[in-house]
Amino acid sequence: MIEIDHTLLSKDALDNLIIEIITRQTTDYGEVELDIHIKKSQLMKKLHDGDAVIVYSSKEEICDIIRVEDFQIWQGKLEQEAI
Repeated sequence: MIEIDHTLLSKDALDNLIIEIITRQTTDYGEVELDIHIKKSQLMKKLHDGDAVIVYSSKEEICDIIRVEDFQIWQGKLEQEAI
């Protein structure tokens, strides 16, 4: 997994990436689906606040947005495997 700095992406590229991720993850199972614009705003806030990061998986050949904590756990596991 490779971290992608969201500040290096153009506004259009970031918007399109977030929309693609949201539409790929449409399984909400709640009583009411959140509006796509609300989900987009929530993800943008998490990215800007440093609570989430964009990652690229070469294994799966997709980008995703995950919690910083999950990315750090993944990095820690890689470091342990390297020892």
